[in-house]
Amino acid sequence: MERIYRAETVDHAIALGLEELKVAEEDVRIDVLEGGSKGFLGFGKKDAEVKLTIINPELKTYGSIEEVINRGQAEERTPSSDELPAEEAETDSGAVPHPETEDDVQEEDAVLQEAAQPEAETEAVEDETPVEEADDRLSFDEAAARTARYIQDVISDMNIENAATYKIDNNRAYIELESDLAAKLIGKRGQTLNALQEIAQNYLNTIYRSYGMIILDVENYREKRRETLENLAVNMAKKALRTNQPVKLEPMPSFERKIMHNVLSGRDDLNTYSEGSEPNRYLVIEKK
Repeated sequence: MERIYRAETVDHAIALGLEELKVAEEDVRIDVLEGGSKGFLGFGKKDAEVKLTIINPELKTYGSIEEVINRGQAEERTPSSDELPAEEAETDSGAVPHPETEDDVQEEDAVLQEAAQPEAETEAVEDETPVEEADDRLSFDEAAARTARYIQDVISDMNIENAATYKIDNNRAYIELESDLAAKLIGKRGQTLNALQEIAQNYLNTIYRSYGMIILDVENYREKRRETLENLAVNMAKKALRTNQPVKLEPMPSFERKIMHNVLSGRDDLNTYSEGSEPNRYLVIEKK
């Protein structure tokens, strides 16, 4: 699904498209078809022309571009469990969020904020299930199994029914969660899921003396988020080249910044680097 927009400048045309579609820049692929021209003394003036193509998996479920545009006028629907939280493309971009999901997710975040904090969760669970001491005899498989059970208990304390399975790949344990309230486990921009992953990692570190890593996922969210970040990196690279100005993105975890770094690492016309202090460290893309 795609639509072409025209305006005096490329940025204005993109803004018109984002506003009509009610999406952020990471939800679409942006192709500049015509850069536009001011002409001379009013003669030869030509509008800029851009094509916005829907790539967000959730938005692709709509049958046409018109349905995407009119989705806010339809009756309120229940978001699917694999719905990606809407987000602004940059801290100062003014991108329009998904109106049908942003308020819902913000409300969920407010309710779950305290539950998702590693310190609070660990303390709550310790009252009922004391954290075990690290055991040199414990295998990584056994440690992963205990961690999966532990994070299930944490989520149950959030009043969310869930199930967890895990698989081992070298020194990484991939824990897959299942729940009818998957969107609550993900949270806005994956913040709740990231917090739960940190809780799980901290628990593993207390019971397993060797190095091991926990990757927590819900309904393939990590892969969908990776695709979103890769597309966002491409769009923001185009913007940095077009405007000749550094583009600063929103704060994100180091592993998400790394995904965007990797996408643009082979470009000889761009620099990418991180600024700020955790947890507010963010990626900057600029033209060389």
